Amino acid sequence: MSVTSACADYTIGLDFDSIPREAVTWAKWGILDCSGVALAGAGTEMAAIIEDYLAFVGGKPQARVIGMNVATNIPESALANGALSHALDFDDVGGFGHPTAVLVPVIFALADLTRPSGKEALAAYTAGFEIGTCLADRSMFGKIDARSWQLGWHPTGPYGAIAATCTAARLLGLNRAQTMHAIGIAASEACGIQKNFGTMTKPLHAGLAARNGVVAALLAQRGFTADKDALGGEQGFLRAFRGSGNYTEEVVCGRLGKNFALSRGLVIKWYPACWSTHRATSGVIDLVREHSLQPQNIEAIEVDLRPIPLLHLSPATGLEGKFSMAFNLALGVLKGWSVIGDYSVERTQEAGIRALMQKVRHIDDPADGSVNVAIVTRGGKRHEKNIKHAPGDPVFGLQQERTLTKFRACAAYRLAPETVSTVERSLLNLEEIRDLKPVMDALTATATRTRRAVPA
Repeated sequence: MSVTSACADYTIGLDFDSIPREAVTWAKWGILDCSGVALAGAGTEMAAIIEDYLAFVGGKPQARVIGMNVATNIPESALANGALSHALDFDDVGGFGHPTAVLVPVIFALADLTRPSGKEALAAYTAGFEIGTCLADRSMFGKIDARSWQLGWHPTGPYGAIAATCTAARLLGLNRAQTMHAIGIAASEACGIQKNFGTMTKPLHAGLAARNGVVAALLAQRGFTADKDALGGEQGFLRAFRGSGNYTEEVVCGRLGKNFALSRGLVIKWYPACWSTHRATSGVIDLVREHSLQPQNIEAIEVDLRPIPLLHLSPATGLEGKFSMAFNLALGVLKGWSVIGDYSVERTQEAGIRALMQKVRHIDDPADGSVNVAIVTRGGKRHEKNIKHAPGDPVFGLQQERTLTKFRACAAYRLAPETVSTVERSLLNLEEIRDLKPVMDALTATATRTRRAVPA
């Protein structure tokens, strides 16, 4: 057996009743959270560009885009829904990076064609999540394939393409051989580089992964072929993205079917910024509150500035601000929180923000993977904090009320209040839904008056 065949067998063989209850619960809440942030994402400048693109390319109106009164062909629907899901960098973290922003768009893109039940949608989501997580070697929460990161890959793109393919293959009812070919096709489509963090192309990674998975599955369904083990071997996907290693079925897929990574949960984000800023930001917020610190009395803010995704030391746009440690710490000091509207060009240039950003300096984080932050005030007094887990981390359990508040606020950018309630009830009871089409009806029933979300 090969890595590819093991992934195919898992995809077509997974039974909904075998999925642990806690994994189903996390899947439902992840889908709810992602749907909300995608609806808010539909109010961005990026979304307007995508809508214009969809009108230009045209095609059969096979599938819909949530938060928009738009129907397009299935692959472009997956692209649009994925980009919107990741537009604000407010979607969940776990598995192979940003899993739900890749997998849910596949489900939405195929919902009108395949008319899956809620149980089948949840099984398809779980299949993609578990396979993507195994390929990314996420053996423990918070750790992901370090070599891919060091080489400059954004794991959501490459691993997401394979995961999305498995979700699409499951919904389309592909057989074993077709699923193996689909995975092989996706292995040649996969990409996503860190250099584009802080631009519109970063959220496009999720959209491209979703579209690539749909295209691969649709081609394989029609007889298109690929290598039978495009994932493994010397010239395969895993070696290309991670370098040399032992990429056998036993090593890569040993956990498939034996336990469920999804049972460990998802990080449901509290702040609409790169997750690598969250622990330090929460630490600074706590220090300011606990010691009643005033911005004008702060001499220095100390934090590790080395995390790979944080490319922007002096952000000029809201998108760049999401990938700036200094900007997010300054927001934390001045506001005690950050919201969607904070990530704008205007906010990044505010004098108070800029003054605090100049006071951020580097210290090394501990070797145990936790984060240290310190605030030094006038007179040299030093306040320190060590943070192991960001707010929203599953170690704190599923924070249902906070997630509901976030969903309702995000969904309100595009949907009327009664429609928000309909979507909420449907997604939290997804296993009882017989046909996803009415859910799509609600997700695409844009209100008469909508609001613009920031950033671009």
